[in-house]
Amino acid sequence: MWQRQVGSGGHGGREGRGGREGRRPLPGRSPSPPPRRRSGELSPADVAALQGSAGNAAVGLTLGGNSASRPVQRMEAEGSGSSSSQQQAAPQQTASPQAAPPQMEPDEVLAEIGELVDNPPMVSYGARRQGRAHDDFWMRFPRDKVGEEAEQTISETSALLFDSMKGAQERARAGDEDGGADDANNREVQGMLINDRLVFASNFNSSVDTLVEQGEEEFGETPSLTQLLTIEQSNTGRTKGLRHHEAKNLLDGLASARRKNRAIVKGQRGDGEQGRGPDPAAIALRAKLNSPVVVVDIEDENLHTLLTSEEGAGRVFLLRFGALDPKEMTKGKGKGKQTQEKAVHAEQKLLLALHHAKINPRKDIKGPIAIMGKFRPCMGCAAALKYYRERLGFEGLKFDENYGHYFQGSVDQLATHQQHIMDEHYLEYIRQMVADDITSTPAARNEAAPEGAVTRRGGPSVRVPGRYASRQADVTPAASDAEFDSDDEYVRTSQRPLDDMWTLETANTGIGKGAAAHTVPRRRHEYLTEEQGQQLTDLWNGGESGIPTSKGRQQALELADKYNGPHKMTFDYIAPYFRLAPNRLNEYVSRYRKEGHWDHVPSRSNKVPNQPKNRKKGDPAKQFTKGGALDDEGRQLIEAVIRSLGGDPWCEEWIRLRDREAGGEELPETEQLSPTKAPEEILRTLAQLRRDRQYSVPDISRFLYGGKNGDKLRKAIANKGMKALEKHEKSSGPGVVKSEDVEMGEASSSVAGPSSASASAVAGPSTGPSRKRRASSERESGREGTAPPFERERITLPLRLGAPQVPGYELRVGAGGQPYYVDEETGFSYVRVEGRMVRLREEDVDSDAEMSGAGGA
Repeated sequence: MWQRQVGSGGHGGREGRGGREGRRPLPGRSPSPPPRRRSGELSPADVAALQGSAGNAAVGLTLGGNSASRPVQRMEAEGSGSSSSQQQAAPQQTASPQAAPPQMEPDEVLAEIGELVDNPPMVSYGARRQGRAHDDFWMRFPRDKVGEEAEQTISETSALLFDSMKGAQERARAGDEDGGADDANNREVQGMLINDRLVFASNFNSSVDTLVEQGEEEFGETPSLTQLLTIEQSNTGRTKGLRHHEAKNLLDGLASARRKNRAIVKGQRGDGEQGRGPDPAAIALRAKLNSPVVVVDIEDENLHTLLTSEEGAGRVFLLRFGALDPKEMTKGKGKGKQTQEKAVHAEQKLLLALHHAKINPRKDIKGPIAIMGKFRPCMGCAAALKYYRERLGFEGLKFDENYGHYFQGSVDQLATHQQHIMDEHYLEYIRQMVADDITSTPAARNEAAPEGAVTRRGGPSVRVPGRYASRQADVTPAASDAEFDSDDEYVRTSQRPLDDMWTLETANTGIGKGAAAHTVPRRRHEYLTEEQGQQLTDLWNGGESGIPTSKGRQQALELADKYNGPHKMTFDYIAPYFRLAPNRLNEYVSRYRKEGHWDHVPSRSNKVPNQPKNRKKGDPAKQFTKGGALDDEGRQLIEAVIRSLGGDPWCEEWIRLRDREAGGEELPETEQLSPTKAPEEILRTLAQLRRDRQYSVPDISRFLYGGKNGDKLRKAIANKGMKALEKHEKSSGPGVVKSEDVEMGEASSSVAGPSSASASAVAGPSTGPSRKRRASSERESGREGTAPPFERERITLPLRLGAPQVPGYELRVGAGGQPYYVDEETGFSYVRVEGRMVRLREEDVDSDAEMSGAGGA
């Protein structure tokens, strides 16, 4: 949706392509203004009502003399629309001899939509950084949200969660000495109430990942929503790029939302208190207040169960969409490099979850269903929400019908990920929004409606010129508020005071005046002026300096994209101005259309565009290299360290998965461990192996069941492992002893000391979060203060065969026949793995073996 408009921002939905790519009219069709219904003509809603009550025959008779033929279909009885082709079509009788047009393809829909939004009454704002909208807007003023209690809570919780995601990114950047922390330019958060549980989505997956990682670092385990909301963005970050009145409006709204959330947490809001109606969303938030959030991928095979089971009621889910994650390029100049993370509008993620989970609205949904967020939906997302409600059977779906601007990126994303809705019905929804209504914008929280305001869709509204429309596409403010009295009891204010009366004379200028969508010739054979041609030549070839710039060439491609296309100029005509062959120019423009302009992307936010990008590298010693394959020796060492920490929940889960795999079971890809939850000892070991042996991170990640590409493990090693290793080596001396330092059976007393130091560097005790999680797990299982014995007989390492004597250590054998060593000076116990001494914790040593002299610390 990304509709928080700010003049300096950029919109990830790609509004700066000249407005023509992917939206060409069909051959033989000429642009025409959107049709308006004649007097007495039935609207689509009237047709649907008549169809539902009297059937297709009655519709046919009613429309018999009407030349405006549109497809008439009975709404599917069940399912999300994907199974409509399997249902028997009712025989259609009509008095009109004119057949309904064939179903449109997504590309045809895109082309038709392009003609609609590129013509009056639509205009472009901020050179399309704010998308396209009408000349006039409905400005909506604070209103009573009676009957919309759940939607209000979802919207306010989404605003708080958005703030927490931005706060988590601030923390991640502050904790990254090299300044390379991911900084996805997240624009919005949207939430969905379904079956008494809440599901939230953002634009970028990394926004969810960073928030949960920061929560885990602070709270030890996967945090609850209440814990995550304690992570807040700084006021400096919140108000960056905002005008004074915009900043005040934002901060006041956040403070109000936080008070209401506090009342929910205290159990004082949600039950229809103090004149407020019942609030299913607040009740869902309170149901399992301290349960950890569940991060789930849209394509997870268990998503249907998570969204419908009784066990999932009261839980909070954070959505990911794996198709948006960076991918490794397999060919071309960028082979081996990672692509940039992709994004979709947050509402679309929620709708995709319904689609991929195969939610049947008639059978699977019990209770209210609503989708709301920090911002009102853009035009493309509002049409998608309407499609799900009216065409796919989600009849009870509530959302904000006061839509905002049109962004081409939103519709492009729907055409990519949700082709099942890109048909003539979706086109008709867009047509209605363009021709029969106008865009909405919010007034400030403290502004009262002037005299003459009309009541529209539940609240006071005034039609205003577009230049006064807000740069932030927030939902309409609530007229109520929450306070706490001297006894810290929640008090609801049904009508908070509004300080200012909005007037045209004193109104703040917002997004500015709109401009016509077309600024280029429309006839194919119209020529460029001499100035236009010279501009292309100078931009592409560097002008007088003769040194072309990346910015200049990007501007030239943008102009070429505008000049080219149906009813415009061919590359054969344009290419000579570039001094390029037509085919080469075609390649450049095609790449531009695909990848877009990375500097001037349309904005829905107050933030300066800062998509994830390659930053200046820090110390070369800290940079990751691709690395070689993880060999048997590396696997053995990692496994030995994991099994030496058998009391840790993460290690126990790894051992369980490893044993299942060793037994011949094929593990599903969904069974993964989070590298960020690994004990500090493990991450320290991995950091050392990366530094000294440069093992491949993806190889290590697969061995640890942490995912194929290793992105999360790479972050965990960089953010935690390397720091732990540096800290330990400063206090404990050298790191892992190389194989040549202590060869099997050839160790001398001169290396005994370093061996001890190196072993503790790999597997010594930790006082970090992993130790806290371990202690917590032990308390929960009734084993506080003790850990299960080190399961030596299960380690598949070559330790039993010819264990050598090592000077400075006493060789002993445990109850399971597992050899281990005791340091003669310290009494610490070790196992020997390929020439390395790996220290064991005291509680890991078998108490019934001949170990009377074995101590531990």
